[in-house]
Order: sequence, then structure tokens, then C-alpha cells
Amino acid sequence: MAVTSIPTSSDFALVYDNAGKSVTRRYSDVKVAAANDDIYSVASSLDGLQDQTLIAVQRRIDSELANS
Repeated sequence: MAVTSIPTSSDFALVYDNAGKSVTRRYSDVKVAAANDDIYSVASSLDGLQDQTLIAVQRRIDSELANS
């Protein structure tokens, strides 16, 4: 039995250091087909608007599993 993973939604987050505590700013409704390079480029542009130190850029893709 083969199982197929079908991407259903995607978002990304910028994780910042704020005086020793991490702060996450999440952006939802990102196209599932968006390239990682494009998401990173947008994240870098958004980071330029912040005073805090960027720790990480994270991407999350939610998928539905289907029996095929």
C-alpha cells in the first residue's frame, strides 16, 4: 500500500533574539509551491525592518496523507 503526501498549506516564521528570549513572528497563507529561495528572500527583506537579531528562518508545510 503506497501513501502519498499532499501539501495543503504553508507558512514561515522569523525567530528573533529579544534580550535572551526568542520571539517568533509567523506569516501564514504562503503558497505551497513557493520556492525556499523566494521565502528566504522575503524573510530577509522583512528582517531589515526589525531592530532585533534574527536567529532563524523556519518554514512549515502541512500535508494530508492519502492512500493511493
